[in-house]
Amino acid sequence: MKKKAESVCVICGGRSPEHRVSLVSANNVVNVLKNAGYRISVIGIENESGKWRYYDNADFFSRSGDLNSACLKETGWKEIYIKPGNGGTLYYEDRGGAKVVVYDVVFPVIHGANCEDGKLQGLLEHLDIGLVGCKTLASAVGMDKVITKILAAYNSIPVVPWITCEANNPPDKEEVRERLGYPVFVKPADSGSAIGVTKVYREEDLDPAVKNARGYSKAILIERGINAREIEFSVLGKWDGKVEVSLPGEIVPLKDFYSYDAKYIDDKGAELIAPAKISPVLIEELSGYAETIFRQLRCSGLSRIDFFLDKKTDDVYFNEINTIPGFTAISMYPRLWEVSGIDSEMLLKRLIAIAMEY
Repeated sequence: MKKKAESVCVICGGRSPEHRVSLVSANNVVNVLKNAGYRISVIGIENESGKWRYYDNADFFSRSGDLNSACLKETGWKEIYIKPGNGGTLYYEDRGGAKVVVYDVVFPVIHGANCEDGKLQGLLEHLDIGLVGCKTLASAVGMDKVITKILAAYNSIPVVPWITCEANNPPDKEEVRERLGYPVFVKPADSGSAIGVTKVYREEDLDPAVKNARGYSKAILIERGINAREIEFSVLGKWDGKVEVSLPGEIVPLKDFYSYDAKYIDDKGAELIAPAKISPVLIEELSGYAETIFRQLRCSGLSRIDFFLDKKTDDVYFNEINTIPGFTAISMYPRLWEVSGIDSEMLLKRLIAIAMEY
């Protein structure tokens, strides 16, 4: 009989542009888990130094205003250390000597580079630490927009026309003009939360947009700008077992596009519609694509998978996968499960149960 998890160690923060978003997501997860009766501890990774702070309770989070004020508490923590081998791999120094961190499973609620891209998952797996969510391979592949597009296309799932270039190699402007036309979206290939993304309407604005994206990635993705609806699905399960796909949701940007500010700071930046108003035929088609992508990337636990639906033609395109989607109060992943009949507490319990099966 498999052990039932009673204690959960949440990891959040990280050396990432999405550090603050992670803290807000983690705070929501911690509150739900605490109310569900789990014993909670938290590891908060500092943004600048990368130091791991261990909070032996749920009191790790401070926020005095909007997202930009979110931070780790400056009191009540101890620096954590890693010791590979048997007998406890995470520990901290306390009066009387080293104390081992006790948990049944680790729950990474951590977004962006150095966190969501497989690096943290690889460390945890190397230390034989059970974790909620996607493992190293799926995390690394899912973070790279170019690789996921290649895999989607290989599986006959439509993708938006695109080209890529290296950060130190400017794009061929003639190729962009002839293959994609304008407008285009210029994106870092391996960043999230629309960080470093620019919508470009004129050729003369292409170079500054590439320079901006270059600050976040060594690979740049340039996509055709499509006048499309953004349709999202939440996925739950194991790539080699049962996979469930939620009802769809729709992001309706109230400005030029769904930017970082629209996602997290400007409460009038976008409207979130759940469930989305699309036909049953489209729901079935896109749900099938979402499950295929989840399985092909060998995902486990959770992912949010996003599509574009062309407003003129109703053509569908895979956009991207997010292997650690946001868990803020307005995030689409838990919201879609809510409208699909699974509340946040049950959702987190199921994610933890899946992690305990590995």
